[in-house]
Amino acid sequence: MGTQIRISREDDSLPCEVCGFPTMHVAQVIADDGRILGRTLVCTTCSRNRPRPEAVPQADAPPDEVPTS
Repeated sequence: MGTQIRISREDDSLPCEVCGFPTMHVAQVIADDGRILGRTLVCTTCSRNRPRPEAVPQADAPPDEVPTS
């Protein structure tokens, strides 16, 4: 499933330093197993207008499959 962010509906929003709209929220970063890893700031206006970066495979990363003999 991957790491997720969770924005609280009860907390107030703040003005964003980039776009100026009052749509900056404190969000929780949630691991696959439900643990809270930390918090981050998320602007719902900026993130809606910005394309998500594509995952770039690392050249030094080990392969996903483990060879079996």
